Amino acid sequence: MHVRLADLNIRIENRYPYLEKMCARYTVPPVAEDFSVSVSDSEILAEEAGREMPGYAESLAVYRKIAEEILLYDGFLMHGAVIETGGEGVALLAKSGVGKTTHMARWKMYLGDKMQVVNGDKPLIRFTDGVPYAYGTPWAGKEKLETNMRVPLKTVCFLSRSEKNEAVPCKKEDVFMQLLPQIYLPKDGEKMGLLLEKLNRFIESVSFYSVGCSLSPDAGETVYRAIFK
Repeated sequence: MHVRLADLNIRIENRYPYLEKMCARYTVPPVAEDFSVSVSDSEILAEEAGREMPGYAESLAVYRKIAEEILLYDGFLMHGAVIETGGEGVALLAKSGVGKTTHMARWKMYLGDKMQVVNGDKPLIRFTDGVPYAYGTPWAGKEKLETNMRVPLKTVCFLSRSEKNEAVPCKKEDVFMQLLPQIYLPKDGEKMGLLLEKLNRFIESVSFYSVGCSLSPDAGETVYRAIFK
């Protein structure tokens, strides 16, 4: 099948129908592809769900291959949620269990239809004319929150739980080690070099905030106002 992700045409040589259903809204007619991906039986079995759910495991293995290939097209894979409001993208990054989805819901409570979720778990980031864009993909976590769209990514928030809702600007020189654990790291040394170059550009292109968030209903409004002044 052929899909269009991050403005790239990709041919996926899938074995199971799971991927076809999952990627239905990103499927395009057969066209000249920018690249193609396929995975072997051993790569499927290497995933945690390889034996019990081979179709799901294939989808994970395929996305790893896409994450490797997109490095050659000025892009990378990020683990986090991205929302859009006012034509700008905001990424919410946190360790597992902190509550990205919960905090995203607080933004939705405040902004309503003025906000939409680009991707709730694993968006692709790709530079176009020097601007980092965040893209929706069907790999969107168990909540499956995603939209087939792109948005210029302007702000990254590092979330942590706190009794007080606040957003404090980060110094550029302090963000690399916080950002790196949320980025897919390639196994190939040459591609790792490409990734590090992209991350340096990314850090210079966006604003970063350290965000403390509680479960209070006004968490989204407080953080939004701090970021957008």
